[in-house]
Amino acid sequence: MSNLVIVPTYNECDNITNIIKAVTALRIPFDILIIDDNSPDGTASLVKDLMPSHPNLHLLERPGKMGLGRAYIAGFEWALKRDYKYICEMDADFSHNPEDLVRLWDACENGGADLAIGSRYISGVNVVNWPMGRVLMSYIASMYVRRVTGMKIMDTTAGFKCYHREVIRNINPGHIKLTGYGFQIEMKFTAWQLGYKIVEIPIIFTDRRAGTSKMSGSIFGEAMWGVLRMKIVSIFRKPGRRVS
Repeated sequence: MSNLVIVPTYNECDNITNIIKAVTALRIPFDILIIDDNSPDGTASLVKDLMPSHPNLHLLERPGKMGLGRAYIAGFEWALKRDYKYICEMDADFSHNPEDLVRLWDACENGGADLAIGSRYISGVNVVNWPMGRVLMSYIASMYVRRVTGMKIMDTTAGFKCYHREVIRNINPGHIKLTGYGFQIEMKFTAWQLGYKIVEIPIIFTDRRAGTSKMSGSIFGEAMWGVLRMKIVSIFRKPGRRVS
């Protein structure tokens, strides 16, 4: 069984070639699944140009912007139909250091974790080049999520993660309701409810080198209201693991 990293893209032509090359050069092999939401800047075309020389590279094209969560759900469904033991999430803009993929993988393969999170906040605040307002918004959001849900995870909104395939299979991503950045929270919350071992690996998060950020205050607002609804629903309905 092998490893997969899912990378959603929208207008990432400035980064996509270099991120693919960086992942391909890692000492632990990863297949790469790019999920592109019909980027008008030609991101998907660049991926197609690289595919003949990168047999580890795959592409899913969607007709338009349908939300980060829906992109990952499509990627998880694709991955579960194939023989991947570990399935990772990573941004395309180098805010996540590709070399840290190996550390997340190692936490699962050799450290016994079912879900490893690349955490900005487990050892202080390790964020580079973000405005202070955005750092505060992200940190306070994680505090709020911990208070509402009861999870002990410091970086509840993190999007840099490595899952054992069993975790994703039992979460059943098609049942996840939140579609924006709240998706990241709901996936962690469901894994936590299911009793999986979750560890946070400290990383340094560096704001994108090129291209335009997709983050906004409204995205965080949607996530915060969604977390409250998610917690209320969880009081009456608990997830369960499938029998293998």
